[in-house]
Amino acid sequence: MTDKLGLYDYLGFIVPGAVIIAAAVYGLGLARVTTAPSAEGILLLTAAAFVVGHLNVAVANMLQPVAFGHRPFTRLRSTEGLFGEHGRYSAAEQKEIEAEFAEYFPTASTFEEQFQLGYTLLRQKNLDAALQTANQQIGLYRNLMAATVVCLPLLVAGAATGHGSLRPGVWIPLDVLAIVLFAIRFRRFWVRFSDEVIRGVRALKSPPSAVSNQDEVPPGGAGA
Repeated sequence: MTDKLGLYDYLGFIVPGAVIIAAAVYGLGLARVTTAPSAEGILLLTAAAFVVGHLNVAVANMLQPVAFGHRPFTRLRSTEGLFGEHGRYSAAEQKEIEAEFAEYFPTASTFEEQFQLGYTLLRQKNLDAALQTANQQIGLYRNLMAATVVCLPLLVAGAATGHGSLRPGVWIPLDVLAIVLFAIRFRRFWVRFSDEVIRGVRALKSPPSAVSNQDEVPPGGAGA
């Protein structure tokens, strides 16, 4: 099975890159907000946004643990935020799930390895449609979160120097709000992805009478 780039994949690069470019150009007063780019300028800006968006991914990878309350560069577990008091599964349910995965994947020594094997199994059986969508949304909101973090010092610098074309009293609070909201959305889809893997593997283990057509449809199908 080959993965194809979807709309979220392109948006995950272009939109964050465009946001950063706009914050730099208008936040630092390099151009007036009322200045409209030409058709050629729009093409160049789109290409530039795509490049900047790729650079932003490096920042996103560094910052994504912060959304879960960890230090930057911390390695996130695949099931981060899924278990515990504020997760979708309680501590008791976590033990039950870990026991099921240990039984289903006895060659793996840790739950993280068993989880990854479960994900691979669903991909091999073409039951990962919902997982691919969730993964694309994870990337989009993670990158948007990072882009708005990058924009904050640009807006502050423009306000401090007085050269910005944007009203700092409006745009700085909006940028901080965007950081929080994108972090929440990133967390939501990260947890949703993990939940889809767990429910998909459990569905494969269920008797045919309990789960029908599991080899034909993706597991779960939870909404955004």
